[in-house]
Amino acid sequence: MPVILCSPALTMDAPGAAAPFYEACRGLLAQYLNDTRCLMTEGQVRLAAYGRAETADILVYFTSETGGYSDSFLHLLRTFCAGGSRIWGVAMDARPECRRPPEPVAKRQTFDVPSRLENRSPYCGSLRAVAQLFARKLVSQMLPPLYCEDALYFISHRRSDGEALAARLADRWRLLVRERQVYRDVTSVEVGTDAQEDIDEKLAASDVLIFLQTAQACQSAYIMKELCYALTHGIPVLWVQIDGAPYDSLKIRPGEAPLLRYAADDFADNARLDQIINELEEACFQLRMNCSYQVFSELERLSGLARTKKVEFVPAGGAVLGFSVRFALETRDAYDPGFRRHYVQCFGRGLHGRDREAFCRSLQGSPAYGQNDRLFLMSPHGRRRQLDTAGKLLEENYEDYIENIRNAVQETRGRKNQRVILSGAYPDCDEIYQNSFLEALAAYTKQIIKSGYTLVFGAHPTFQEMVFDIAARYSDDMRGAVEMHMDRAYLGGYGRAELEKKCTLVLSDGLPAMRERMICGGPAALMVCIGGKIKAEKSQQGVDAEIALARRAGIPVALAGTTGGRSSQYAQALREAGGWDRLNPWGAALNEALSHSVNHRLMAERLLARIQEEG
Repeated sequence: MPVILCSPALTMDAPGAAAPFYEACRGLLAQYLNDTRCLMTEGQVRLAAYGRAETADILVYFTSETGGYSDSFLHLLRTFCAGGSRIWGVAMDARPECRRPPEPVAKRQTFDVPSRLENRSPYCGSLRAVAQLFARKLVSQMLPPLYCEDALYFISHRRSDGEALAARLADRWRLLVRERQVYRDVTSVEVGTDAQEDIDEKLAASDVLIFLQTAQACQSAYIMKELCYALTHGIPVLWVQIDGAPYDSLKIRPGEAPLLRYAADDFADNARLDQIINELEEACFQLRMNCSYQVFSELERLSGLARTKKVEFVPAGGAVLGFSVRFALETRDAYDPGFRRHYVQCFGRGLHGRDREAFCRSLQGSPAYGQNDRLFLMSPHGRRRQLDTAGKLLEENYEDYIENIRNAVQETRGRKNQRVILSGAYPDCDEIYQNSFLEALAAYTKQIIKSGYTLVFGAHPTFQEMVFDIAARYSDDMRGAVEMHMDRAYLGGYGRAELEKKCTLVLSDGLPAMRERMICGGPAALMVCIGGKIKAEKSQQGVDAEIALARRAGIPVALAGTTGGRSSQYAQALREAGGWDRLNPWGAALNEALSHSVNHRLMAERLLARIQEEG
């Protein structure tokens, strides 16, 4: 099911601005779609006109300035009309004759570029921004489980010094991009409703959290709560620094440094604000697409469960990312006793109301409805809810669904009374990819704690609250689940009593002593290295020092190689030298998988299963 882009030169006498619009669309689609075809010549048009058109195809063309089209192009339109394809016209001129599509598609609405530009300031990037909006519409049509144009962007800000900025940003954004719902708590909460309940509900449903980091943001407990929720629930965070506000005292950081930086005065000028919104739009799109690809990690986890021979997991025909899950044994699960036939529609993004409506509409009365005991609409942070009166259609999240499958096939996991050490620090890389470090950290943390091990790590102000939040959710004994080591010199910035409620706190004098005690102070089943700084002076590499301590103590070491930083560099060197046995006895296969897999949950499961077998 391709997107077919027709060059504006095929239908316009003077393509002018249409040419850069076309190239901007073409460039974005090439990044995200596997099947995009471009028609550049009359010969290609004739060939396509005599080909086969499918209902899933999208044909994109530019309307003529005069209303005149070649016979071969009209033949092309008729072919795609007959095939039931979607045909999208792009009108570059506000004149009626340019906006009017040709007869085969005369009643179809065009994408009106002038109307999209009318609210934008006349700066050179406006046309490219509108072209990207159009291209994203195409992505949403071709990959609906991964991306949709309707989006909720949640602005997290401090009212005392960020309210005016948030207001300007939200109001202008809604004006420029009609498909965006931009939420800020002051105006978005209806009068008479519970404000905090509404904020929590919108945060849970948001597609991106936009953190406006003003000077006073670090003092807000509400902002810290919102950041922690987003990071532990897989919601992408876009960190925007205002006026160079310091972030050393931020209790929770969504990365090592902000992704975007602006002056507060930039928000007062519409032309500059339009540029800012275009940059935010582009960054949000990248974050959403990167995050949505995690669905393939969840599919790997489900496929892994099928290897138990107690569960079948196979693609269901006719649906993108639709699957059939069948229990091979008469087991009991969390949804109903004896149910063992499920249909699962997988999404890599958050769900919206129309997704639920479309899911119910497509399945009620279908063969799949009668063949399965339960039919699930699955997303990364969905909440379990019933979608029909009969109780067969359910919304669910991957975490709870996979946990249910594990219980159904009688996987047993008790308290292990064993330590697993996480060695990690933000790698030096493009900030937009530092979310992958947090994803890896969260995945390993969840799996270690859920599996009954004690997680051991060095205190780090940027992510320790996320670790505590995960422990609170997945363990009834936080102090037993988390052992945090800290240099005594840094304790003054914290309340010791409060920390000791959340973990077993171990204090040492100086970083070398802390590392020694953390790694060699007690038996450990495993140490996992994630990220880490690359230092010019090799003797100062923290990852290397901790690996040396672990090997001296006889602790096997695993390198998560796709998060960047020193861990990736170390893994690359061992891969080239064939020296995995310096770290652990697991052989090349598992270590190679660790070094190149982005499925951190699956890798965490495999590692913990391996050490359990050996223990």
